[in-house]
Amino acid sequence: MKISILEAKFRRSKLKLNYTELWKTLNISKQNIILQSINLSINETPIVTSFINNIEWWLLTDQTIYNYNNYLDIILLSNISKIEMFKDIKTLNESCINIYYNEKILLLKLEETSWIIIVEILKHLTHLNISIDKNFDQY
Repeated sequence: MKISILEAKFRRSKLKLNYTELWKTLNISKQNIILQSINLSINETPIVTSFINNIEWWLLTDQTIYNYNNYLDIILLSNISKIEMFKDIKTLNESCINIYYNEKILLLKLEETSWIIIVEILKHLTHLNISIDKNFDQY
């Protein structure tokens, strides 16, 4: 699926979010903070990011998830084996999803109701079904 279609899905969601936005609309100073910490490949396209502050952010590209929370996790989308969300995700103000990759788990923090569109984008990029774990506690 083309990146422009995923961006359009994000825009059409019309979610009122404080930290999560399309890369294209992110303030250039925040983009520079992220770009100083990562090395995008030549053909890699940033799509959406959640930027809370200089030491807590994540970026989803068409190839990778970069998650920074005092240290940088780099997860290739091709290495993701499972994406799992917890059963009460719809009723919480802050949520997260588990991303399984290379026998590790990344707890990706999501802002408020952003899970709706982030999960949709991840499904299109990874071609994985999202599982709901009835026993999975948020943190």
